[in-house]
This record gives sequence, C-alpha cells and structure tokens, in this order.
Amino acid sequence: MTEVTRRRFLRALSAIPVLGTLATLGSAFVRFLKPNVRPFDMMHLIGRDVARGEPVIAARLSELREPWNFKYFVFAQKYPQYTAEGSKVSNVPGVIIRLPTRVRLPWRWAGVDKRSSDIVAFSRICPHLGCIFNYVGRWQQVTAGYGGYVPPQSRRHAVDVHDRSGD
Repeated sequence: MTEVTRRRFLRALSAIPVLGTLATLGSAFVRFLKPNVRPFDMMHLIGRDVARGEPVIAARLSELREPWNFKYFVFAQKYPQYTAEGSKVSNVPGVIIRLPTRVRLPWRWAGVDKRSSDIVAFSRICPHLGCIFNYVGRWQQVTAGYGGYVPPQSRRHAVDVHDRSGD
C-alpha cells in the first residue's frame, strides 16, 4: 500500500475543483448542442428524442363493420426540437382499415408481439415525397391497367398502386 504523502494529498485536493469545472463545462456544452437536455442530466441524452402522441379515437367499431371498411382520421404527433420551445406538434393524417382476416402483429418494439387484429391503422403520408395517400376501398376504381385484386393504396403524383401483398 502506498503511503499518502503531503504532495499526493494536495494533488488530489486540487483535482476536485478541476473535475467539478470540467463537469460543469461538459454539461453546458451538451446543453448548447441539445437545448432540451436538463442540466447535469447526461444519462438521458436520447430518451426524450422519441416522437410522442396522445391517444385518439380513430373510429368506432360500428363504422368498421364490414371487411375493407375504412375511416380517415388525424392524430397529433409531438416531435422534439432543439430550440427553446423544446418540441413541435404536427397533425398527421391516418387511415384505419378493417381487414377480412385477423393478422398477427409483428411489432415487438410496440409491445404488441404475438397479438392479432383485423383492424390496422396506417399513416397516410407518403415517405417518398410527403404527399397524402388516398385509401381506395373498391380496387376496381384504381386497377384499370394494373390487374390488382385487393384494395390498394394509390398515390396521385406517382400514378402507382400499392397493395398489401407487396406487388
């Protein structure tokens, strides 16, 4: 075991204010980069970056009685912003659809693993150009020349059809 000399003791004692100063400057630098981080809360740097939304009633079961019945709805999604406001709320259009059969939901990340449902909801925003999808319940309306057989979603700007089988 090493003996604690006066020189070692003074070196350790002088290191305490230096470490405190570095921690304070480090916290201030992180808050400069990400203003929505609380002071000295460096353990949760990305926990508040997830988009969040409030529960919304998209449709009543009486509105979705038959297979392929659908209803449009809008939900508010809150995104974190690295500004003084801290967040931005966007209205996102969605569609809820009743399928003819129950499907197993593979979304373990959402806490619905191994559950099945015949009602599914989708965002209507196109990831390609940001336009709004229109769900078409009668496939005959949009399959002229395509030969589709299931109710697809279509995009006006791209003149294409997406069905649930991936074709």
